Amino acid sequence: MDINISVAYLLWIIGGITAIIGFGKMAMKPFNEIDDHERRITKLEKGRDERTETDRLILKCLNALINHSIDGNDVDDLKAVRDEMQNTIIEHHK
Repeated sequence: MDINISVAYLLWIIGGITAIIGFGKMAMKPFNEIDDHERRITKLEKGRDERTETDRLILKCLNALINHSIDGNDVDDLKAVRDEMQNTIIEHHK
């Protein structure tokens, strides 16, 4: 009879430990979600910064093209903008 009681107590202890672990996981879930949100926000901010840089470069290219179309000059400016655009494209696709 002592063996049965020991097994019963052992099962109670295992059940209690399982319940504590399950509760601990549930209690930590909001913190894990916060970490995931922070990671996602960081990634989105990086993407936003890259798009901002790309937009700046596109506007610079358009300005150089408009100036060249108006007066036919600024070939050196067009070459400089072309080189900057090529370097940016190469950096983004490494």
